[in-house]
Amino acid sequence: MMPPIAPSIRAQGFGTLVVRVRPTGAEVFVDGERWPGPETDAGLLIQLAEGTHRIEIRKDGYVSFSSEVEIRQGQATPLNVSLPVR
Repeated sequence: MMPPIAPSIRAQGFGTLVVRVRPTGAEVFVDGERWPGPETDAGLLIQLAEGTHRIEIRKDGYVSFSSEVEIRQGQATPLNVSLPVR
């Protein structure tokens, strides 16, 4: 189940990226900006402007992940990533 989005955020043209990563503790980069990776299965919630964003996920000893995601106003976009061991 995706978390609810506050009406004020919907009105301003933002959406939510919900990042879940295995293993926990990976570094998450959104458009080059570092976010601390989720330490639990709850995931990391990031409010982003509507549009396309570049996502990179890295952890030492694992193969990095990179992709683009489309964020839509007022919606939660899930991103579930399992990094393979090198």
